[in-house]
Amino acid sequence: MAESIPGGSIPDLRAVPDDAVDGVAVRLRGPIAEVILYRPAVHNALDLAMWSRIDGVFQELGADQQIRVILVRGAGGRAFSAGADITEFRAERLGTEAARNYNQRIAKALRAIRRTPQPVVAMIVGLAVGGGCEIATACDLRIASDDARLGIPVARLGVTLGMEEITGLVGLVGPGRAKDLLFTGRLIGPAEALQIGLIDRVVPRPEIEEAAWRLAEGIALAAPKAAIANKLAVGMVIYGSDDGDLEQLQRLTDDVYAGRDLAEGVDAFIAKRDPSFRGD
Repeated sequence: MAESIPGGSIPDLRAVPDDAVDGVAVRLRGPIAEVILYRPAVHNALDLAMWSRIDGVFQELGADQQIRVILVRGAGGRAFSAGADITEFRAERLGTEAARNYNQRIAKALRAIRRTPQPVVAMIVGLAVGGGCEIATACDLRIASDDARLGIPVARLGVTLGMEEITGLVGLVGPGRAKDLLFTGRLIGPAEALQIGLIDRVVPRPEIEEAAWRLAEGIALAAPKAAIANKLAVGMVIYGSDDGDLEQLQRLTDDVYAGRDLAEGVDAFIAKRDPSFRGD
């Protein structure tokens, strides 16, 4: 059974993780997992090792049934992530073979985020650019500070994007607006990002941490198996599905209707009390 969220202060955005590996740290707070993009000296720019680490982290968290929601953020307070680390491109991304390897690492990381069963929330402070924006679009919800700047300025580099990189962006804003952002390379502020669906909520910068954690807490207190099933169903509508997805959704649906949590939800509604969901 996942425990309820403990009391106490909200984690400090500027806190230095002592467990960062390859630019990513993971912290657990009850049923909430916090994934920190940690390269603050370079605005959390994403290098090849970091993409691989993200893939592994999300696969591991996705398999942990005690985790009900994942919160992704950047360290340092100036950026969610400024995108790919361009300084390693000459060694790691130029040439056909190197580019294929690099792009496959990105695709695997984004796929791991998108296919993680639990809801994933991105807390965007400052820049979410290029690969940073792609990570945000792979998440389920995006809450941004009122000074955030977002975009995928590949037009300024001449970089192409793979299917996995495009999927999240087009799923959120549609093909026309996706092409606008990609062809022009422009960065947009939170007001426009909210208008076109690139983000879901905007809050003043001083309130972003508390708002993001309260959002994550609210999700964590809801019925976890129903959230997983509903996330899968939405993803099937947006990204397409196969027989395996349909079978998985049916299994989850059967589990929900046969399980304790639905009965608890109905009892709590009738009794006018808060439900206590256990995930079974």
